[in-house]
Amino acid sequence: MDILGHVGEKLRQRILKSGYETVELFAHENGIPKSTLSELLSGKNDPRLTTVFKICAALDIMPSELFRDQEIDLWVREGAPRYQARSKNGRGRKAGKNR
Repeated sequence: MDILGHVGEKLRQRILKSGYETVELFAHENGIPKSTLSELLSGKNDPRLTTVFKICAALDIMPSELFRDQEIDLWVREGAPRYQARSKNGRGRKAGKNR
């Protein structure tokens, strides 16, 4: 599953459903660079949390609403890539292991 594309499409639907004629108008009226929003909506950009929060505030929704989704739940439970933190020596650590 293309998780970024999935979330981007959900955002696009929310923006248009909220009454904005275009996503470009939404970006302009809410101080979000058009290129940033375009990349996010197309799944080409892994957004910063502050950007997600700014978009959610403009749409008057809680960020958790974006992620209440069976497909996302399934992705997280079964296929989410594991985060690999890098130590100073360049070796990765397993997710969930604190040293």
